[in-house]
Amino acid sequence: MAKMKPLALLKLEKGNLYGEQKEREKYEPQPKVELMPECPSRFSKKEKQAWQEIAGVLKNYGLFTIANAIQLELLSTAWAQYISESLIFAKNPKIIVNGPDGGKMYNEHFNAQHRLGKLVDKYSQNLGLSSIALAKIGTLIAKKKKEKKDEFFEN
Repeated sequence: MAKMKPLALLKLEKGNLYGEQKEREKYEPQPKVELMPECPSRFSKKEKQAWQEIAGVLKNYGLFTIANAIQLELLSTAWAQYISESLIFAKNPKIIVNGPDGGKMYNEHFNAQHRLGKLVDKYSQNLGLSSIALAKIGTLIAKKKKEKKDEFFEN
């Protein structure tokens, strides 16, 4: 089964919805513009900073909605932790280090940075923040604005 897309994105892509998508439109929850997610008070200073940065990007693309609150929290936490691990790893950038038993092992901060990087990528894609997704959204919005402008001048 193909991955489902939100109807708002489908409308940007196709203009009009037909068949099953049109039927789905009646039932798909629509985010309320006035309900904006708030930065969790339990967040650390670095997590709050990450949240603000990511929220700014989401606002720019019209993706800052209450429906994205959980993904925004997850991404903010993973991003703040990724930055912390990156800073620690930068102080000792060796991938292979001496382990506690004298043998060789991967640097724990390299491992953590790598795992967190995968999480950041996953959460970013879930929010539509990959460069491909943003380019697509930007193109679709520009196309829609051009169509509206053309309609205005035709009348």
